[in-house]
Amino acid sequence: MHDHSQHSHKHGTSGNRIGWAFALNAGFCVIEFIGGFLTNSTAIMADAVHDLGDSLFIGSAWLLERLSKKNPDQVFTYGYRRLSLFGALINSIILVVGSTWVLFLSVPRLFNPQMPMAEGMLGLAVLGITVNGFAAYKLSGGQTMNEKVLNWHLLEDVLGWTAVLLVSIVLLFVDWPILDPLLAVIFTSFILFNVYKHFKETLKIFFQAAPASLLLHKINQELN
Repeated sequence: MHDHSQHSHKHGTSGNRIGWAFALNAGFCVIEFIGGFLTNSTAIMADAVHDLGDSLFIGSAWLLERLSKKNPDQVFTYGYRRLSLFGALINSIILVVGSTWVLFLSVPRLFNPQMPMAEGMLGLAVLGITVNGFAAYKLSGGQTMNEKVLNWHLLEDVLGWTAVLLVSIVLLFVDWPILDPLLAVIFTSFILFNVYKHFKETLKIFFQAAPASLLLHKINQELN
């Protein structure tokens, strides 16, 4: 009885933990965009886009998963389950647009580097590690798959901010402004690679494409 009630309590606080993670991520995302502009750092802007994607993922996953469980009605006779897929498509499009914008800012700076405000970058990096680390800690005890996936996303953010921290420390002592746009391009390329991979799979499911050719061949063999 005790184990059952403990499991129910953990499951019941799942929404609260995800809500905490969303609030922290979304609030800090605004600070990042402002900080990126003030410090003239494209690396900060790239990380802001990454955090924006995580905020959208956390918020829409929570909301759309709840909506997708609604029962079918007279208008949507097949139910609302495809809403979660629709959310994934919208998030992917926003990330592609944001990443393209960051590349538009970053690539010219590879050829004409501008020194960012290293002190501001350092401060934002410390704040980024603290906020994302705390959000990851809040989700670390979660038992649901959503919480585990979100926890990995937040740990990725901690690693990203650690890279910004290291670059900002180097820039405090060495005049190498190219490190900032270089880091931004690396971040953005990583985002676009992952978005492309997930976007492609989501589109296949959304448009009800046939499964992988080997699996389809096996199904046909079984049916015949």
